[in-house]
Amino acid sequence: MKIIPKSVLLIIAMHCAGSALAQSAASHRAMPMPPMPMPPASNSAPIFSTDTTGLPAVLPTSEVILKDGDNFTLDASPAKQNVAGQWIRRLAYNGSVPGPIFRVKQGSSVHLTLKNDTEIETTLHSHGLRLDSHFDGVPGVGQKPIAPGESFTYDLTFPDAGIYWYHPHIREDYTQNAGLYGIFLVEPSDATTYNVVHKEVPLVLNDILIDMKQPFQKNVVTHTLMGRFGNVDLVNGMVLPTFNITVGEVIRFFVLNSSNARSYAFSIPGSQLKVVGGDNGLTEKEEWATKVILGPGERAIVEVSFAKAGAFSIVNAKPTNPTKLAKIVVSAGQVAALPIPFKILRQSTVATAEIAKVRRLFQKPVDKKLTLTLAMDMAGDSMGGMDMGNGSMDGMDMSGGSMGGMDMGSMNPAPSNNPGIEWEDDMGAMNSASTNKSVTWKMVDDSTAKENTDIQWSFKKGDYIKIRFFNDPKSMHPMQHPIHFHGQRFVVSSMDGKTPENLGWKDTVLIPSGSTYEIILEASNPGSWMSHCHISEHLEANMMLNFNVTE
Repeated sequence: MKIIPKSVLLIIAMHCAGSALAQSAASHRAMPMPPMPMPPASNSAPIFSTDTTGLPAVLPTSEVILKDGDNFTLDASPAKQNVAGQWIRRLAYNGSVPGPIFRVKQGSSVHLTLKNDTEIETTLHSHGLRLDSHFDGVPGVGQKPIAPGESFTYDLTFPDAGIYWYHPHIREDYTQNAGLYGIFLVEPSDATTYNVVHKEVPLVLNDILIDMKQPFQKNVVTHTLMGRFGNVDLVNGMVLPTFNITVGEVIRFFVLNSSNARSYAFSIPGSQLKVVGGDNGLTEKEEWATKVILGPGERAIVEVSFAKAGAFSIVNAKPTNPTKLAKIVVSAGQVAALPIPFKILRQSTVATAEIAKVRRLFQKPVDKKLTLTLAMDMAGDSMGGMDMGNGSMDGMDMSGGSMGGMDMGSMNPAPSNNPGIEWEDDMGAMNSASTNKSVTWKMVDDSTAKENTDIQWSFKKGDYIKIRFFNDPKSMHPMQHPIHFHGQRFVVSSMDGKTPENLGWKDTVLIPSGSTYEIILEASNPGSWMSHCHISEHLEANMMLNFNVTE
């Protein structure tokens, strides 16, 4: 879905990758441009350490049960891990990647002390929790960054059942990708909320780029055009782990996509997936699916059972080149009968009742309109001083995503089977060379023309705000954006003009390129908050806004 104007692609490619990539770009329908000199290579940029000398090996992830009022210390520190046959430096919570799995009861409060033994400032963001904004992990809101050697105690509350997760909110592109992520499993206070199953298994999907030629730089964020896609997939921090299951067992998978940029089409070929919930607990009703698409930050609660023995795979069922993520070995054996057979689909009376109060607002006027778009400004950067932030270059009009009368939105339409989602990094060296100095991803308030952190929305507790997102297909490189709201929850009320048939509370929604989505945001939690794209490199390239909820 390469919709950056081809002449621009040619120039940037020649700057970023030398003659080989330039020749590849020229094979497209690019307008002829004069040759441009390549900037001199630089090896002087300071990078985060990749040294594994003397580091302890990553430990298996543990499960920790936290009771109301408990205190727990989480230590972020470097470790080493053998991934795909190569030892690499990682950052780990309490020695493991992912960090501990915390099980807590709905309605509990706990005190989590984060100790920073890494080389970089950090915080802890508890993604999806409706907690006190002073403990949300956003620097400048309630806390200072936690310097190396220091610690900070977070008072966390868990008002909603479901799967939530934690990760840093400083240089998220580096620290999260290096291994600082983990999950909260919040058990419903009503034991009858979930189906009775034989096992519960968390699945944390992630990918990592193992390439010593593309280290993380300290003073600049790279891969800001598309995000840092990995070349190795991980499940629970492991490459192709195996899960052993008995015929007839019903397994509840809590699935999280914690990757920097990659979307996953979670699937288990040869089985039916019973989707029972999403980001913030159960959906209105259970439904069958062959795959569940998750953008970075999104979650799903999925149940599965196998009627016969055999070998199965958990797969990223993307449209081309599906990727195996994990193995499932199903063996014969005896299992206990369950009160409700797996084949029965239930409806959640609690979720249905809660969402009913929001459904009545689906036809209300739109309160806020946001356009998701992009600006590229190479002036003074390593891309040869090209200024593309104002939509023009050498007298050619590129405003509105067009150039020379060509409609950029129609040059490479997205595949019809998953429109508007890019599943791989198809920009190569151009993406790796893009930085937060040359690329600005934008959230633009249509009514004020304000962008990103210049946006300062204010709502009152109890408000329901209808927000419309338009993901501009004629921007310089349109792609999907997983939009996350801190401290609140919302319902997706419209997807390209259609109301979803099955609704659930969410805090993150993946908006494909060219799509118009509407959400109803429930302003339930007072405080100062932010909303942003959860592709880590897009966040670091300024794709965020601020909002307040007052009493």
